[in-house]
Amino acid sequence: MTLPFRLALAAVLLLPGAAARAAEPVLSRPLLVEVKEVPAADQQKGGRFDYSDYNRQALLSLVRNRALLLATAEEFAALQRDGYQATVVMESRDPLTLYRRAYYGPTLKLPEVYHTYDQINARADDLMRQCPRLITRIQIGETTQFHRPIYAYRISSDARHALPRPGVLYTGCHHSDEVMGAEIVTALMQDLVLGYGRDPAVTRWLDQCEVYVVPVVNVDGHDIVTSGRDPRWRKNARDVNGDGVTGVFPEGVDVNRGYDFNWAMGGSDVPAKDTYRGPYPFSEAENRAIRHLLELKSFVLSISYHSQGEVIYYPWSWNGQPAPDDALIREIADQMAAKLVTMDGNGHYAVSPGGASSQSYVWLYGRKGDFDFIVETGKGTHLFAPEDVPGIIATNLEGAKVLLDRAGGPGLAVHVTDAVTGRPLVAQVWLPRIENESVDRRTTEGGFGRYWRPLRPGQYDLIISCPGYQTAVRNGTEVKPGAWTPLEVALIPAK
Repeated sequence: MTLPFRLALAAVLLLPGAAARAAEPVLSRPLLVEVKEVPAADQQKGGRFDYSDYNRQALLSLVRNRALLLATAEEFAALQRDGYQATVVMESRDPLTLYRRAYYGPTLKLPEVYHTYDQINARADDLMRQCPRLITRIQIGETTQFHRPIYAYRISSDARHALPRPGVLYTGCHHSDEVMGAEIVTALMQDLVLGYGRDPAVTRWLDQCEVYVVPVVNVDGHDIVTSGRDPRWRKNARDVNGDGVTGVFPEGVDVNRGYDFNWAMGGSDVPAKDTYRGPYPFSEAENRAIRHLLELKSFVLSISYHSQGEVIYYPWSWNGQPAPDDALIREIADQMAAKLVTMDGNGHYAVSPGGASSQSYVWLYGRKGDFDFIVETGKGTHLFAPEDVPGIIATNLEGAKVLLDRAGGPGLAVHVTDAVTGRPLVAQVWLPRIENESVDRRTTEGGFGRYWRPLRPGQYDLIISCPGYQTAVRNGTEVKPGAWTPLEVALIPAK
């Protein structure tokens, strides 16, 4: 074979009809090949085994210098001829069988270390029976295709009631094949509920704030993966072409490209693409479920778990400009990264600003004022071997705790009320020396009139306004180290 492996792949993709089926496997690659001891140089960007981007036509995974890939007989021979330790794991003309073997392992079924949505909810049921005061279930929506319920769980020292406390949110599985997120969020849910009254840190967190967890955002897609039907499935299960047939790869909409902050700048408008964003912002019920949750509760900090890459993305780099809160957001991201140990044990997760378009972390920050982070768990695949799962969960729980600590301050705890009646107001709280027109104005939480604003210690100017009231200005407001600095603002009705 004269063409290098990656050039051969490109040649295959240029065959007639390939563009329309770009995400489908190529039937002429009947071999699942394992390559051991892949040199580090070949794993770099642009190298022969570059796993920096999705590539379901050839390279499927690269974990600890072990690659799994699809190949023709000629490509396999070229690997051996070039000195690679290549062996054939399976041969099949059915591409889905090869994918299932590559991602699920020899049984072609999801390993039991992972859990279905029903199993996750059953575990939550157990926790609610054991500790009804500490956890409650809230249905925030249902799925686009099969109308299955999407659940959030509120966890606090009195979860039976919504409380005027800072909120922290953890979500998993916007992308259904990235199942580690569901496992991490479920483990966190269990640790918080069972740790209250036993672990001083957990007790402090649940006494001071409200934690919400959404273990699985993309319930229909997660079911396709965890049922063993198709480990490649990334999007939701929407019948995009309307033919009445679901579960045919690569249908669906990328739920993490469907938010309405710079929506047209993100994802793809081609339905066959992995990043197809849908026909319009919030077209998918899964996105509307998260939007509904944000109507019920405002959040100070949050994490959306994805796989893979061992990197924390934060908002943002937009036309070369950082987010208004860049210094503080980066500081928190660095604190998390220091707790997140890589799979090889030799380092920590990287930290990077992400783009400013259509994803959950951008929408949560840009629209809602929530410092949201995407944590890409693990490296080299999206379905990790059973022996790797406990370690990935454990280190990510340590990272999650950083946000719970940070939810105790420092910053401003603003409370806005009517100066005559004392009732809470939904008011705009603007820090003109920090916030610019790239973000929406922040408001107090409905029902409580409260707003928690993470800030470094120092002095800040605030403008507080509400229709029908005189605007209040608070110059030189001092934020103290440690806990939240309270700020009471009673707005005078306009005459």
